[in-house]
Amino acid sequence: MSQTKTYELYAYGLSDIGCVRKNNEDVWRALVDERFFVLADGMGGYKAGEVAAREAVDALSTLFKQAFHKVDAMNLEEAKYFIKRSVQEVNTLVHLRARARHDWKGMGTTLCCLQLHSQGVICSHVGDSRIYLYRKQRLTQLTRDHSLAKKQSTEGCRHVITKAIGTEPKVTPSVKALDLKLNDIYLLCSDGLTDMVSKETIELILQNEETIELAAHALVSEAKRAGGYDNVSLVLVQVR
Repeated sequence: MSQTKTYELYAYGLSDIGCVRKNNEDVWRALVDERFFVLADGMGGYKAGEVAAREAVDALSTLFKQAFHKVDAMNLEEAKYFIKRSVQEVNTLVHLRARARHDWKGMGTTLCCLQLHSQGVICSHVGDSRIYLYRKQRLTQLTRDHSLAKKQSTEGCRHVITKAIGTEPKVTPSVKALDLKLNDIYLLCSDGLTDMVSKETIELILQNEETIELAAHALVSEAKRAGGYDNVSLVLVQVR
């Protein structure tokens, strides 16, 4: 829990390997005191995705923790720019790591992050991990996936990511800002949740569960009940 002059902040994160995968390539971090939250879904060869996700989350968390007081004193536009540049710096780091070892070649990760700034809320993402806002009993998707639907003759349709952290020397993350209201709940999640559970069902679970902890477990259980074909990870952040 983190407290400012006007609100208290609660956060709860959860990651599950799912029902099919042999390892978990999702990584999340909640820096509650700094009001900063990040989630990544790795991809690549054996364990390379896990490396990419952990490197990205660790590096971005460290950058933000070191600069938190400076960032919080910035105006919203300056803070947005700082987060954009930090994500780009993390991309360079992961890309260089991917080139350092043959078995890490081509590794990458999605990345989404949220910062509750003193002047509003900043969201940034690369890939198809998502951020949602639950406000006044309604769920709104704040991010737009960097992916394309690609038809497969045997699989029907799958999503191909058009942007990722680490796969290219440079990346342009999406960054946006919005207002902050009491009782807001923010959801950061990997596609292991959103591929298995509809937006309507997520909304219903958030409406019915009394706490974000219960909601998090209910969401993961629902994803696994629907097949759990991927790792399922999420972070819920509640403003009180």
